Amino acid sequence: MEQHLPAFLWPLQSHTALEYFIAKDVVVIYITVPENIERDAARQSLRLALTEMLVSAFDCPAQQIRIISIIAKGNFALVAEQELFISMSYEAGIAIAAISAKNQLGIDILRLTPEIEWQDLARLYLGEQKTSEILAAPVLNQFRLFTKYWTQLEAKLKSNGMTLTEHENQISAANRHLFADTELFSLQVPETYVASLALLTMH
Repeated sequence: MEQHLPAFLWPLQSHTALEYFIAKDVVVIYITVPENIERDAARQSLRLALTEMLVSAFDCPAQQIRIISIIAKGNFALVAEQELFISMSYEAGIAIAAISAKNQLGIDILRLTPEIEWQDLARLYLGEQKTSEILAAPVLNQFRLFTKYWTQLEAKLKSNGMTLTEHENQISAANRHLFADTELFSLQVPETYVASLALLTMH
């Protein structure tokens, strides 16, 4: 059965997002941004939203919060002495982030329009089995299913500090074991996007 998690629009749904984080130790927030905004500007806006959320969640000044990016480790936040896991993703018009107090995680988002030529990408990165599943679906649903599998793959890789490699079926046995410890969620985002979250359950 497919699992779902809400994503909260910041700051409009800030109160609900904070309540969810306090109760679940994980939360997904997103902001809307101009479609032509530079990636660095979108990143700064998202980091500001994350800082605002953490200030409220931990009742501490912004000066005690540091959001850090490290190659091969990803993003994390230091709030006083506590380390939190963070993952971020960007698409035209939106920037989204997940925060967990307990689990390494990865997030990815794709826009459904304009539709891209996805068949070769699916064969190259998702493998023949998933490509066959997509092609067996009704034509109108194929691109959405492709984006679902694509964001799941990206989220799994991010949660393990890995980058995209050709042919998922060529991933080493050790990495397959890592993926077996990954819990996947479809995120409830605006209908023109598809987003996935991966949580590591045994790390």
